[in-house]
Formats: sequence, structure tokens, C-alpha cells
Amino acid sequence: MEILGLFGAGALAGLGVAVPLGAIGLLLVRQGVAGGFVVGAAGAAAVALVDSVYCIVALGAGAVVAPVLGEWGAAAGLLAGAMLMALGVAGLLRERRRPTASQDQPGRSSVRRPAPARFFLLLLGLTAVNPATLLYFAALTTALRPTLAAPGGAVAATAFVAGVAIASLAWQLGLVAAGAFWGGRITPRGQVLVGRAGYLLVILLGAGAALAALAAPSTA
Repeated sequence: MEILGLFGAGALAGLGVAVPLGAIGLLLVRQGVAGGFVVGAAGAAAVALVDSVYCIVALGAGAVVAPVLGEWGAAAGLLAGAMLMALGVAGLLRERRRPTASQDQPGRSSVRRPAPARFFLLLLGLTAVNPATLLYFAALTTALRPTLAAPGGAVAATAFVAGVAIASLAWQLGLVAAGAFWGGRITPRGQVLVGRAGYLLVILLGAGAALAALAAPSTA
């Protein structure tokens, strides 16, 4: 397979894992609305970094790691769900302590923005605790193993990972940019309501992840 084709395959794989809008995507959009592009972009970089690292791990040891994660996948799903629910509840509590803005003119709200490094670490941890991304890449890269074992396999793997990284980062930045665009056009009161709705969705998604982990058949 040509290098360009592997890069394209990686880009499609990156979009495949990034495009479905879940809790992480909602957090990126909300950060764009409430805090602007710069802080949200740090979170987008964290998500793309985890996608890239999991892709590298899957290429190198996916056949070994995937069965292991499959054995404790239910516990990991419960942990991820609990973390998302805790994040949503904490966000709602912060929003409740903050009075709803009375201004009706569109513009950026006065909500305190987290430091980019803090938001980066938050999104890094939330994305990393979900093993589904690694399982996704482990299954997807099975067909690439003959190519990687052939001469020039390292170059092929690099092209594939580059495609994943660029596509994932582009999509996450697009979510942040969309939030930032609308954040400057929503009134402060509307931004607070959007924030509360976003945190409620994060709680629901976390509960869904935990319930799905409980309902998953045991591999023991």
C-alpha cells in the first residue's frame, strides 16, 4: 500500500473514532462557547494525542493488549462513566452557584476560563480512561500487520498514525471553533443555559456508559 494511501486510511480511521459526538465532544463545544478558542484548542490537542498514542499502541501490540482490555473492559467502562458523571455534577454545581447573567446582549460571558494546561490534562485523562479507542484501533489495524511487517513498515506505520493524528485534531478543533463562533453571538444568559444543558448531557452520557458496562456480557 502506498504511503499516501496509508495516510488517507489513517485519516479515515481518525475521523471514524472522532466524529461520533459524545461527552468529550460536548465538553469541547461547551468550552468553545464559554471560554473561547484558545483553551478549547488545548483540550482538542489532548484528545488527538490520546487517539494517536492508542493508535501507536494498537499497531505495536494491539493483538496482545486488546484481549487484556476486553477482560476488564466493564470495570473501565464503569470508571469512565463515573468520572463523566462526577464532572457533569461538579459543573452543574458551579453553574448553580453562579447567578444567571442579566445582560441580553450577545458576547463572551464573564465565566472564569480554566488555564489551557489544566483543560489539556482534564481532557487527556477523560479520553485515556476509555479503552474503546484502543480496542477500535486494535481491530482496525489487524489488516495492516502484513504491511507493517514488510520492509519499510516503520514508514507505513508513521504515515497511518499521522493521518489519524491530523484528522482527529482537525475534527476536535472544528468542534471548538464552532463553539467559539456561537459563543460570541449568544447572550451571557444563553451561555449559562447552554453550559447547564451541556453538563446535563455529560451526566446522561456518563450514566449511559456505566449502564452499558454493567449490561455487557462477562468474559470471565
